[in-house]
Amino acid sequence: MNKILQQTRQHIVILEASKIISEGLYGVLFHSEINCKIDHCDTLDEFFELFETKTPHILIANSMQFLNREKEVKKIRKIHPNIHVVGMDYMHMPNMNGLFDASFSLYDPEEQIIQTISKLFEKQPFAHQTKTDDDSLSEREIEVLTGIVNGLSNKEIAESLNISIHTVATHRKNITAKTGIRSQSGLTIYAISKEIISIDDFS
Repeated sequence: MNKILQQTRQHIVILEASKIISEGLYGVLFHSEINCKIDHCDTLDEFFELFETKTPHILIANSMQFLNREKEVKKIRKIHPNIHVVGMDYMHMPNMNGLFDASFSLYDPEEQIIQTISKLFEKQPFAHQTKTDDDSLSEREIEVLTGIVNGLSNKEIAESLNISIHTVATHRKNITAKTGIRSQSGLTIYAISKEIISIDDFS
């Protein structure tokens, strides 16, 4: 098994209404060599609520959950492009216009399911996107984040806070590590959800 999978704790979300299927898949993942934390959601709306505070590495979803919800899923993927989505195929997976990075059948052997998921982990730049268990930001990091969402450059943030550009860059890396978010749009949503800024600031 790749050393990254052994050392880095992965966050996996299972999106499946069937308790039997979700618990079965949970058992497969739990007893595998993947060091992972697993959350479960019954519905896509429940996943969106969880997504407001957590950024998983992989979403394993019943493909039927995405029916007529493709635009919402694409929006999430645009904001957080590093998340991989794996489809669970019961019999015939409907065409989801490239929403899935990989898929497996419920009839596949356990080893094949684990291999499918592991390959996606090996492609991820974990050093840049792994979210820590504690994503609380320091006072200075909040000040830097506010500058970022307002479109300021590192130089402009440094000048406004009377710190060096190198220090700003370090704070930006810490913000990414804690939140798992790299894009300005994603950080804006994060800042609004944490009430760091008000949505009225953009009206």
